[in-house]
Amino acid sequence: MLNILFWNLGKNAIEEYIIDCIIEKDIDIAVFSEFEGIDFEKITMNLGKFYNYVHWEGQEDRKVTLVAKTTFGVELVQQQDRYNIYNIKTAVKDYLLAAVHLQDRRNSSTADRLETIRYLVADIEKNEDLLKCDNTIVIGDFNANPYDEELLSKYAFNAVLFKTLIGKSEFTNPRSFKRKRFYNPILHYISENTEMYGSFYYDRDSITSYWHCLDQVLVRKELADNIVQVEYLKKAGKKELLKNTIPNKQISDHLPLLVNLQEVENEN
Repeated sequence: MLNILFWNLGKNAIEEYIIDCIIEKDIDIAVFSEFEGIDFEKITMNLGKFYNYVHWEGQEDRKVTLVAKTTFGVELVQQQDRYNIYNIKTAVKDYLLAAVHLQDRRNSSTADRLETIRYLVADIEKNEDLLKCDNTIVIGDFNANPYDEELLSKYAFNAVLFKTLIGKSEFTNPRSFKRKRFYNPILHYISENTEMYGSFYYDRDSITSYWHCLDQVLVRKELADNIVQVEYLKKAGKKELLKNTIPNKQISDHLPLLVNLQEVENEN
């Protein structure tokens, strides 16, 4: 099992929460955004009591960063202002992992995010071709919901919300406009029964106060059947991340996203 965590930290120094979350969920790869002020040396030292972890880069002018177990090979193959692309090698297979933090939806337009996405998708396609790797994962804060243009448009992520669609065809308009699709599994896991509503609660305007699914994961067709669980975590260890039923902003205004991926070797 490959356990991946994404957490927008809200620029809060919450090292103890991060450590508890990584230990409890046996996280293999942890991606963070808004990580300014976080002491990653403290995190990796404390995690060293259980596994050896390494922090791959921590420039505070970047939007995303990564912590991973040293049992994995990790190479940063592309770095831009809003995203990093990594080549991850496990004992089972190679992956491309794109870590993303797109422009804030309250201060930027859809057009701003779409422009970034087009560059990102082009870089993903380039690296898929160079590395001969289609096991691609995109994870992060998209600042867009699953049905927004940024996710659905064939000129953006080109993500489908139902696995049967990507199972039938991994391309959109294969004869005229051949664009490879992503699969977005989030709708399968949103549920009132499990009280998994979203990762971010917008409450500045009482007319539009509701949960948003801004933190998401996308995968190529090759990994669509390998997703075991996608979950917004409400606790880090025994520590509650909610206050009055919404994210405690003193910890973070986003809930962490946990993705469990079954590792299966690709068929030749």
